Amino acid sequence: MAEKVVFENTMESVLQVLERPIPPEQIAGLDALGIDLSKPLLPAYSVETHAALIDFVVRQRWPELPPEEGQFEAGRAFIDIYTQTQMGRAIKGLVKTIGPHRALERMNRTFRTANNFTETRLLQLGPATFELWFNFVSRPGYYRGLVYQTLFHSGVPELEVTQSSRQGDEVTYRVVWRP
Repeated sequence: MAEKVVFENTMESVLQVLERPIPPEQIAGLDALGIDLSKPLLPAYSVETHAALIDFVVRQRWPELPPEEGQFEAGRAFIDIYTQTQMGRAIKGLVKTIGPHRALERMNRTFRTANNFTETRLLQLGPATFELWFNFVSRPGYYRGLVYQTLFHSGVPELEVTQSSRQGDEVTYRVVWRP
């Protein structure tokens, strides 16, 4: 398989989670990660650089939280920022129209706008209870936040997303809401 990469539009939205303007010490930290903000972003970055960027953002924005909870907040913030982009607005409108179940079914396609490697499988356990499996998750809290905030935008009441299992890089989340 080709190298796992995360696309520029995704990296840009993660960077938008940082405070504005980005302070010089944070710019230096990003340079150390291989993200040079004095030039246009590259078309794609390694999955390792993406994970390091998530860790960096969490340390800058939520230093008081345990890493997993900071990742969750970063995932939620990413979705809120991403939904302000052209692609994100389209996805947000689609999620609101098709509802949470179909949004979960489309996760494979949705994540393919972000990277070249994510695969998902969905198992329905009840009318509003699902298991969502990912083939590769570098930061489980972050992905939990992505799923939570995506479904939050669909308008579901009393939403809960929890990690139900992890085997290596594969992670399964339990997704429940009030029908």
